[in-house]
Amino acid sequence: MKNLIAVFLCLLSTIAGKAQFTTPTNSNEKFIELKVTDTMMVNPDAITLKIAPPKVEKSYYYDQDDEEDAEQTRKKTNDAIALKYKIEEVLNKNKVNFKYHEEKKDKDIFSKDMNIYENAYEVHLNKPEQLEKLKTDLNALQDVSIVVTNAVLADKEKYELQLVEKIMKKAEREATAIAKAMNVSLGQPLNVSNQSATDIYTSMFNNPESMGGFGALFSMMGNLFKNNTQQNTQVTVNKTLVIRYAIK
Repeated sequence: MKNLIAVFLCLLSTIAGKAQFTTPTNSNEKFIELKVTDTMMVNPDAITLKIAPPKVEKSYYYDQDDEEDAEQTRKKTNDAIALKYKIEEVLNKNKVNFKYHEEKKDKDIFSKDMNIYENAYEVHLNKPEQLEKLKTDLNALQDVSIVVTNAVLADKEKYELQLVEKIMKKAEREATAIAKAMNVSLGQPLNVSNQSATDIYTSMFNNPESMGGFGALFSMMGNLFKNNTQQNTQVTVNKTLVIRYAIK
């Protein structure tokens, strides 16, 4: 019996020893953690525009039997055709790629086929510096609206990597100041995680196809708002990192 008790106690001791060995050694680890964000504005490599002539609207009181109303409608239609011709002259002179999109009579606003360029020109500029000259030429025409619908970077990763380097240096300066105030020494980074506060914005506004017609509409509205506030076509590149530093 005594031998059995001795064996049992020996087993308990072995199990306790193993449990203690697997206990995390860093449970009392001390660290400084920072969340650092930085942003840069970059000139795009390509721009897409929506150039729209005024839409011909029939009078609310339009009567097809009224010769005067019919004449006014014909005049508006002819003026619109003449304006489209002038717009295309300007686009051809500036040597840009463009396409005019006719209005679809039957359409579903929830469909991915909804086109924000209906009754307008979709214009692609592979040289963004063409924009100012094009705007100047088009502003000479009456009632023509110009909206930047998209601006693209060919190598966004290059600028993100530049931001990573900048953020890491900024984080180290801040962590050093905090460690000094705490009267401790700053060690090496223990962990770095990549975060983004714009994931929801990006998926909703920068990928119109993900939301069908509403996505396309929000995309254009987002760019309209941006242009009204920033007055430029630069692309915003941002990066957020959470960095944890060891302290001793």
